[in-house]
Amino acid sequence: MEVSLSTRSDTMSYLNLALVQIASPSTNPDLEARKRENYEKLAYYVDTIAGMNPAVDLIAFPELYLNGLDPVNWLQMAETIPGPLTDLLCEKAKQHKKWLAPGSLQERAENSDEAYNTAILISPEGEIVMKYRKVFIPYPLEQSKPGSDFPVYEIPNIGKVGFMICADGHYPEAARNLALKGAEVIIKPTLQGDWIGGTRNNLPIAITRAIENQCFVVSINHPNPIGMGHSVAVDPEGRIIEELGDSESFTIVYLNLDEVRRVRENGSLGMFGFLKMLKGFKESGIEVDECYAADLTKAAVYQTLQKPYPKTPADIEKYRGSEEKVQPVRS
Repeated sequence: MEVSLSTRSDTMSYLNLALVQIASPSTNPDLEARKRENYEKLAYYVDTIAGMNPAVDLIAFPELYLNGLDPVNWLQMAETIPGPLTDLLCEKAKQHKKWLAPGSLQERAENSDEAYNTAILISPEGEIVMKYRKVFIPYPLEQSKPGSDFPVYEIPNIGKVGFMICADGHYPEAARNLALKGAEVIIKPTLQGDWIGGTRNNLPIAITRAIENQCFVVSINHPNPIGMGHSVAVDPEGRIIEELGDSESFTIVYLNLDEVRRVRENGSLGMFGFLKMLKGFKESGIEVDECYAADLTKAAVYQTLQKPYPKTPADIEKYRGSEEKVQPVRS
């Protein structure tokens, strides 16, 4: 019996994606002017890429590119989504009829003096079709309000995409949520420098999440000196498709989404069907001690840790100055 490897149609589906590794140029003390100046550079790259390569489907930028990393003015930089800045982005996407993932930006939270770190996906018609709020916040460096879900959007005639933002990638739960919802491409805008692990974190994380979930992972970083560059695209079997250096640059990758469907159906290296195996394990009824099945906060590892995780600079000073010595509990 002849078996088709494609789950959608007899034609292969591709996502032609541009990774734009650029730094926020503006340090204007006028915060609205700063966002506008950063937008102008983004618009220049969208114009350039769309003009050079009309076949590009989606153009993606780094985390917090439009606002820049500015902890002092975190809330002041925030605005509503939709709002004036996203209106400009929507018009630019509509102008070139491209999908646009403009990194992430501070989104003012409803009914509170807080801001989310939010990634959006804009359609070629200029509509915001998906909004993801970063879930895993690296306090105290970042003072975002955490989101609560991992949405996935199906680009018509192409495939399903989802977002992780920077520190989300350190948690396998983020990518696994997206994969179980059908994501075939995970777009990960990031702001990662040598001061937080650099390439020894960014590249292995992208490769690991791709292999675990049998999907493409695309990580877009800031260049030196703000980030450390090395934006990368990884295929469902963990192979590097393209990796940039540490300077300002962009590249275009052609992602054959039938590779995701083939690997998930037949297994990585033709052997290891990780997602299928996970389903089979859950269906087997075998009793296994899974820490997530109970109260995670009572896991043994947490009984060995002495101090709460600091969420604010004030917490750091409090824990650093505390003379109380908490002895770990051992069973």
